Amino acid sequence: MCGQNRLKKNALGMSLVEAAVILAVSAVVLTVTLPRFGETRRAAALRGAAQQIHGLIYRCRVFAIRSQQAHGLVFEQGEDGSWRCFIAKDGDGDGILRRDIQRRVDPIVSEVIFFEAGAAGLGILRSEFVPDPSGRGRLRGNLRDPVRAGRGDIITFTRRGTATPSSLYFTDYSSRMRVLRVYGGTGRAVQL
Repeated sequence: MCGQNRLKKNALGMSLVEAAVILAVSAVVLTVTLPRFGETRRAAALRGAAQQIHGLIYRCRVFAIRSQQAHGLVFEQGEDGSWRCFIAKDGDGDGILRRDIQRRVDPIVSEVIFFEAGAAGLGILRSEFVPDPSGRGRLRGNLRDPVRAGRGDIITFTRRGTATPSSLYFTDYSSRMRVLRVYGGTGRAVQL
């Protein structure tokens, strides 16, 4: 009986060598999986940023068709590199204008979405080859401007559902990019 108790005690216990082996294996597993977890998190954040804007584009088009008034998706970049965007309604029939938004003639009719500088959101990886969505080689122009929607960074939707032809570039500021293209004749948005 005394020998059996001693056997049970040893079976339940763990030697120092066994504990060290378990810790070493755990460290190797963490070293391998943590970078992948970071990549997965950045990819999800990038996908989420593009989906937020895609949803706002859809709502802007619906607002314009239902109300039979032009609506615009307005993009504004802060001095720190952050971005915000929102939907504004053409209140006086002369198009969506920044001065009319400031004077509240063209009211903001949606929530405001913010993208912090350096976080997944609007941006272009300048160190990578970025193809032009039209298929005509490399993206040209100001690579610090991820909103390609005419001169005013406003995608305007008409009451017929047509829109300003636009391309919006999203990045995780690490290694990935997405492009959201708005086709003018249909007002449809497609992720490329």
